[in-house]
Amino acid sequence: MKELRAMGRTCLVHDEREQTRRRLELLLAGSGEADEVVAATDLADLLARVAAGPADVVVLGISRSGTVASTLAAVRGAAPGVPVLVAGPSDDSAAVAEALAAGAVGYLRWDAPRAMTRTLAALAAGSSPEEELLTPPAEGVHLDRATQRELDLSAREVQVLIGLSRGMTHADIGGRLYVSASTVKSHAARLFRKLDATDRAEAVGRAWALGVFRRGS
Repeated sequence: MKELRAMGRTCLVHDEREQTRRRLELLLAGSGEADEVVAATDLADLLARVAAGPADVVVLGISRSGTVASTLAAVRGAAPGVPVLVAGPSDDSAAVAEALAAGAVGYLRWDAPRAMTRTLAALAAGSSPEEELLTPPAEGVHLDRATQRELDLSAREVQVLIGLSRGMTHADIGGRLYVSASTVKSHAARLFRKLDATDRAEAVGRAWALGVFRRGS
């Protein structure tokens, strides 16, 4: 796996709170996965730096004011090809869900610096931080995207389904997706309703029966 350091990548950081921004900057610099970490002082500075093109990864801190989604949208508008990560506490699942829905590619938890390093390394390798849980349950099995759309299953619900099919607990799945176990439980409940299932075993069985997963190429 290539490292960001080897690729000479720049990580651009922004949080509207100065102390939190500095903390995030230090955490990312300490991860060893960025050749350079640059902090933007405000939204205007952030967008100017993104538009100038030096950033390979943008990391936005989540604040309680709920502005991260609008900031993320502005960044994506200025530089659609630059991956954006959000960072914050593990207990703010609503803000995380909003940011991911707005196009963030992953979530960095303040209390999980090792996971932060893995996420940045995954981006350096050209994959999604959550790509592992988008991989179907077994070799020779693939996800049928058309059936996924027909059943109105979100990418997050499919990730939870795959985790359940592997026997993972809600906490295990949440650890991989950087969300709380209660958030995974909520996704699972919606998944069960869509698949007309009452438990994880039935949900996995229904997914196979309905063609969500298929064998062969």
